[in-house]
Amino acid sequence: AIDHYFEKTEDYYTSQNHFSKMNNQEHILAILVLYRLCLLTSYYALAADFDSNKRILVQGAPLIGGSNGMYFDNENYLHVAQVYGRTISKINVDSGEIVEKFSYSEPNNHVMFPDDLVFGPDGKMYYTDPAYYQTVFMRYAPDGPSVPLLPVGSVPYANPVTLSEDGNRLFYAQCWNVQDDNSLFELDLETSEVKLILKDIYGCASNAMAYKDNALFTPRPFEGRVVKIDLKSSPPQVTNVTTGMVAPNAVKFNSKHELFVVDDGAGEVALVNLTADDTDVNRNVVARFPPRSIDNLAFDQDDRLFISSTAEASVTEVLSDGQLRIISSEGMSMAMGLAGIEVDGTRKLYTLHPGALYEIDLNNDAKLSTIVRSAVSLGPMNEPTSIAVWGHDLILMSFTSNSLMIWDLELESSKLLLDFAAPTDAHPFNGDLLVTESSMGRIVRVSPTDSFRAHEVVVEAPGAAFLFMCGDDDDVYASDGSRGLVLQIISQQQVLDPPLEIASGLSFPEGIAMHHNGKELLVIEAGSDSLLAIDRTTGEKRLVATDLSLMPGVPMLPFGYPNNVVSLDGAIYVNGDGANVIYLIQDEEEPTSNTYQNVAIKWHIIYLWGFFIYRALA
Repeated sequence: AIDHYFEKTEDYYTSQNHFSKMNNQEHILAILVLYRLCLLTSYYALAADFDSNKRILVQGAPLIGGSNGMYFDNENYLHVAQVYGRTISKINVDSGEIVEKFSYSEPNNHVMFPDDLVFGPDGKMYYTDPAYYQTVFMRYAPDGPSVPLLPVGSVPYANPVTLSEDGNRLFYAQCWNVQDDNSLFELDLETSEVKLILKDIYGCASNAMAYKDNALFTPRPFEGRVVKIDLKSSPPQVTNVTTGMVAPNAVKFNSKHELFVVDDGAGEVALVNLTADDTDVNRNVVARFPPRSIDNLAFDQDDRLFISSTAEASVTEVLSDGQLRIISSEGMSMAMGLAGIEVDGTRKLYTLHPGALYEIDLNNDAKLSTIVRSAVSLGPMNEPTSIAVWGHDLILMSFTSNSLMIWDLELESSKLLLDFAAPTDAHPFNGDLLVTESSMGRIVRVSPTDSFRAHEVVVEAPGAAFLFMCGDDDDVYASDGSRGLVLQIISQQQVLDPPLEIASGLSFPEGIAMHHNGKELLVIEAGSDSLLAIDRTTGEKRLVATDLSLMPGVPMLPFGYPNNVVSLDGAIYVNGDGANVIYLIQDEEEPTSNTYQNVAIKWHIIYLWGFFIYRALA
């Protein structure tokens, strides 16, 4: 394209008739215009090359982060909270189209970790944030801002929310805090008075609940039952509604005053007989799903029943005959972290979401399988947010539960659960394990010889956020996201004090991997949405891929979720949390000293001097 441009341009500008009419200023202006065009065309031609060397290997579900709380608005649109996707999506359930998204990226939305939601008679939306803002929000419909109804940080683990029929009383509770201090509250929306209803409940005061006739119907997943709380009595009287379930997550009434319950642990949706005496057998199952896969339910204006899924990020309609109709397609909820295993010619990738573990079979057209589904604090996993490989086992790390789990792939169960401070990566090293504790600014070494009890500090630095590691049993490298560094922390099995700086000035580096037989390090630069290759000896950087669609950072959370890079058999794989994808990236270029900018400069200088020479000879 550049050659064709210069051929036509030179023919035009060197014609004697044209140049006879040009003065010197016009000559200079023409040269400057050509110079600028050379720069832009070479730069964007290279950018296109970088984009063409990557393709989407696995595309996850459109409801990124999983589908959680759901409710229909007054226009019969379904709104779905995506707690890990930082979004509330508005869906046309007849077409399955996502017609609008409310997300953290929009000003005054405050949608960070939305979990449950409800609409009032006046069209206002109320939703909870259990982790970031830790409060209850009200959104002025249809396009107004979101405002906190309670002080930010005042309701940690704020999970379910519901309203009285008149919309004046709002109820919310704490859930999934594995302690004895979960509570249930009422907020008077007219007076702003907060009333404590129940307190000191283990695990969950209530998950997604329903209000009817001055009573709350609240599921307790840790107790396997749904209870009714009579708000007319003082203190409130608690009685069983239905019992003997695995882990009930949500209840709602339809317009016929029939109560339905979602038992996530069993994967069942059931109609509850409220007049039966035996609460263990007063349920009629109307739909079945894989155990530990479903989350919430909602009824539209015609009493059609819809179910959300954390593990598959789907929305499904339960038809009257029990058949299922998928409204929003299922798949990978979110790609958090990435790990690869290559054994006897079999190559597999693993990524995860706190509610599911996914396997990608590279020997079978990158087939995606959900191999584990997990029910938050009830397990079997530890709410993982990142993943690594140790031999034939997986290492599941969670910076939300501050834990590390060794997962046996063959037995599909946990071998060991250990406490760490916000771990994001683990690296096998001479029979031991190196673990990043990102919130502590350090990397520690633990050993199976003492049951992983002793934490030997390998490197620690004020202001550091060590995220990922790579290397072998001799040399180990680490990325420091907050300080923008790539460091060598171990050389020839010896800890370096201080670490050796390989590269600096990076914009929040995350995942890191060896490349070209160790000549380079592949580094995900989250701040520029790019994948870089860094020469281990010189620190020179070159661009490998751009536009990775990573989730941007927010205040006090400078990156999205862990994004890692894996090199298997010459191919490069990267997870993109923002787009919910796994990329396959090809990089045939051997290490050179030219960076992306150097190559572009070389191109436009060559063409520019060619033009000067041509003019001189003309």
